[in-house]
Amino acid sequence: MNLHALARARAERGEPPVRVGLIGAGKFGSMFLNQVPTSPLQVTAIADLSPDRARAACRTVGWDDERINATAFLEDG
Repeated sequence: MNLHALARARAERGEPPVRVGLIGAGKFGSMFLNQVPTSPLQVTAIADLSPDRARAACRTVGWDDERINATAFLEDG
């Protein structure tokens, strides 16, 4: 069983989502962010050299304002 299946089973039992942080919202980070809304994960923080670009990446992949506002954006460096 992989992490996604374990997290989905946890959500089906009514348990809180698995909370994760992301380091870097560039190309590969954005691919991950694109899949978050359809997964049982909650991104609580994103560290990036440019928090504004990280917010823009979230918008680009379709995150709504509620999800963006619930995420902490930290400057990495």
